[in-house]
Amino acid sequence: MIMTWIQTDTYLPCWSVMGCLDPDITGLRWENRLIRKQPPGRRVLTVDARNHGDSPHTGSMSYRLMAGDLIKLIQDLKLGPVSLMGHSMGGRTTMMLSSLQTEVELERLVIVDISPLNQEFDVTSSNEWNMEHYFHCLKNVTFDQSLTISQARKSADEQLSVRIPDAGLRSWLLMNMRQDPKTREIGWRINLDGIHRAFKSDIARIVFPEESLSTYDGPCLFVGGADSDYIPVSDHDEIRERFTEAKFEYIPGAGHWVHSQKPKEFLDTVLPFLS
Repeated sequence: MIMTWIQTDTYLPCWSVMGCLDPDITGLRWENRLIRKQPPGRRVLTVDARNHGDSPHTGSMSYRLMAGDLIKLIQDLKLGPVSLMGHSMGGRTTMMLSSLQTEVELERLVIVDISPLNQEFDVTSSNEWNMEHYFHCLKNVTFDQSLTISQARKSADEQLSVRIPDAGLRSWLLMNMRQDPKTREIGWRINLDGIHRAFKSDIARIVFPEESLSTYDGPCLFVGGADSDYIPVSDHDEIRERFTEAKFEYIPGAGHWVHSQKPKEFLDTVLPFLS
């Protein structure tokens, strides 16, 4: 699996193993923000998971496979040690990598708004931690191929607004739209059907292999949105059983898409830890 990635200059870390439905273009914006605030000589990578961005579309998608993709990329680029930061699905991919017997040398982890403990959510709810809601909203968008890309984006936004009232979140999700440079067809860049199938079978829950390491003992920061339910305080003690040096920070006024909703506060929290 050849992953799509962007880099800057020498050294660490690998940012971002992007989360489920996170658009690739946003990863590039995050890379630029991180670069401006990193010390000289630090390399920053932005990685699109399989079925996301310009990475290959595939019928199989699990945390073990995505961790393997990331390991291969790190080894192919001869990186090490590396710091990894991942949001949501990307955070769990990072957790999975840290649990595997591998020659990849990890310096530290940043896990954004996701817990290693599995939860059950109300799939009929329209709140922002119900991913099923967003899959169905995106899959119900129809694209009029007679429109320009900007007109089609406006039309898609109007369709999504019926079920997603947050304009900022709609704008974030709509970054996954694209017009094929060859066929000129307008649609989703991500493999929406493939991600949705995998979400139901492999992504909504994480299961660490029996042969995995029982603990990760390096520095680890969990960053949650204060308005999100994805890292409940009640999980802290059990999270520390696996991530023994885990620290927790919550961004006021942020939900699940912490880095999009409160970018300055997010960077102010994460960068001192990475430095």
